[in-house]
Amino acid sequence: MATEQEIMTAKLFLNAAMPVLQVLMDESPKLKGKKFNHVIQFGAKNGEELICCTMTFRDGHLDVVQGPSGDADIVMTFSSVEKMNALLKGTGTHLPAIRGNVAVAFYFLLTYLMGLKVMTKKPQNDLEKYLKVKCSLYMICRAMSTYNKLGDPDFHEFCHRQPDRIYQFRVEEDGDPARIACYLRVCQGKSKSGHGVYARRTPFVLFRFTSVDGALKVLDKEVEFVAAEEQGYVELVGSPEYACLLNDYMAIIQAMVT
Repeated sequence: MATEQEIMTAKLFLNAAMPVLQVLMDESPKLKGKKFNHVIQFGAKNGEELICCTMTFRDGHLDVVQGPSGDADIVMTFSSVEKMNALLKGTGTHLPAIRGNVAVAFYFLLTYLMGLKVMTKKPQNDLEKYLKVKCSLYMICRAMSTYNKLGDPDFHEFCHRQPDRIYQFRVEEDGDPARIACYLRVCQGKSKSGHGVYARRTPFVLFRFTSVDGALKVLDKEVEFVAAEEQGYVELVGSPEYACLLNDYMAIIQAMVT
């Protein structure tokens, strides 16, 4: 049986990392424009329990729903949560049992899932840098909301004691002040992540990265957050106390899924 930490990690992957595939389908030359129309159930057994999500690929759009689906034409199931987590982190080689078209299943594993490695590998060009920052920030924002909803006591308390607040992330590039943008909204214990600039409320905390390269240095932990501010890679607007607290939770989540 999986530990609580392993289950939390698995659910963060399924809830937060899988939807990031949409970014790659929209912007990565390897996946953009691919005619891939399938319903894939992907998950792992934990004793009698099945922890999984269902991904529906239709005409370049991805819809991810948590839980099993009777509509899946391909079902991929790991024998344990630990083995699934290891493969998704890139530290394991165990493959899932496959029901359905095996060739399509392996194509999904080798092309789509391996595409998520853009968030962990060293980028080789400007496009890979951009995709790494965008995918990572989108995933982290969604993972923080999921982390709260799954009931982590410390982070839930952090969200519970706040009124309606927006934590906004923006990355500048080529003169665009919001080339990459996403946010986390918290309100009395509830949370929601989103893409773009939240327009209906001034951010309680704005993390403004002055370039993709600067954002990479922070995300890859080449530079500590305080030093990144001093060196001009990121500008913090708003509450420094809550920004530091959120940054600490971000680091916890990153450690779980990388």
